[in-house]
Amino acid sequence: MFPAQLTNALLLPTKGRLVGIDRNNRIFTFLFALFPGLLVSGTSVTLVCAFLWAIISLVLRRFPWQMTRQDRIIARIFTAYVLVTVLVVLLSPNLAKGAEYLLKMIPFLAVWAILPRLRVSLDGRIGPFFVTGAGIGMIGALIYSVVQMLLHESRATGGAGNAAVFGLFAVLFGSIALLNVHSQSKTERLIAVAGFTCGLVCVFLSGTRSAWLVIPFHCAILFWYLRGQTLPSINRTVKLLMALLLVVVAVAAIPKIMDRYSALQTDIVQLDEDPNNISSLSARLLLWSGAEKAFLASPLIGQGPQNRMQSVNRALDLPPEKYMLFTHVHNGFLNAAVDGGVLGVLALLLLLSAPIVAARLKEPGPGRDLTTALSLLLVTAYVITGMFGIMFGHDATDAVFIYVTLLICTISGPTPYLSVREIADRAEQDKAALAA
Repeated sequence: MFPAQLTNALLLPTKGRLVGIDRNNRIFTFLFALFPGLLVSGTSVTLVCAFLWAIISLVLRRFPWQMTRQDRIIARIFTAYVLVTVLVVLLSPNLAKGAEYLLKMIPFLAVWAILPRLRVSLDGRIGPFFVTGAGIGMIGALIYSVVQMLLHESRATGGAGNAAVFGLFAVLFGSIALLNVHSQSKTERLIAVAGFTCGLVCVFLSGTRSAWLVIPFHCAILFWYLRGQTLPSINRTVKLLMALLLVVVAVAAIPKIMDRYSALQTDIVQLDEDPNNISSLSARLLLWSGAEKAFLASPLIGQGPQNRMQSVNRALDLPPEKYMLFTHVHNGFLNAAVDGGVLGVLALLLLLSAPIVAARLKEPGPGRDLTTALSLLLVTAYVITGMFGIMFGHDATDAVFIYVTLLICTISGPTPYLSVREIADRAEQDKAALAA
């Protein structure tokens, strides 16, 4: 049975120093994949705890500090992003208020400790837990979302507490779940399809229009990846089930699409008829206009993240009582431009390139195809939703981007994809290999 296979693959064997680290890597990865739809703050808490524990373990020499050339490149990219942020905070006014933004940079340095820890695990043994966990997490997220909607919530937020962040994670982790559809395990294939379907339903229930825009791009990426895989034959029962799932997605999607389209129409009409009314659309247009002016006032190093909204409100020439109380300008690139000017935008582009660079530096093989698909899913989701909302600076969005990138680093190009069942069957062999 699958639950027993999953338990065996996660928890057994249990003895041996490196064996224990490998087991903990698997558990951490599986739990991390569950959190985005169910307990979004769990992602950042888990990442920071893993970072601290990895540092302690390194000090105690429980595992060697080893990084490949690819690992060091990605670590330097993350570190460059941190250094640019530190620089613009230090060079901008209100330094005391910048401490919050400096603390947010700490998780980006986790690459230096967590990657060597993940390298303890045998190649190809961690990724399947992440993909399977993503599917299970999305199934749970849909149940959570349905309960919220039954309680008369207008938009589902899952465990994120924020519909936009939930929409981002639903489209991302639902798509990641489908990467498992070619698994040798029938149960894992079912979880993959169910996770993908539940993820799509969650995206529509969240009402996050920017996440809807991601769906066609993700479908294209998934088609590219899966067309090169040996997929199981589809019988009549499976075809009927897939048709039923499409109907479920459509039933959830159509009312939400009509509702959000109507809201957008109303916002557009109000731009002309009632310009003083602040709607979702007019607020974004104001924020983008203010961000552009704030950027042009200091194009090289920006205003500093601690002065972001003050600079935007000042650029809009708004009186204090009418200041816009948002924490960001609802566009990740403009956010970076206001915070760090041209330097900040370049640092952001470099950071976004990290997953793709990590994937394409690998040798050709199944592992490179998998990580390329994973990196493209990650980056497109962040870029498209980030054009209209938050990209980085949120603890959960930062944590997910960091960990998925680290996971991409750990998978080598020639590595074949293993199912959880196959990993469970190899548990004793893996124990012997780690002990040696």
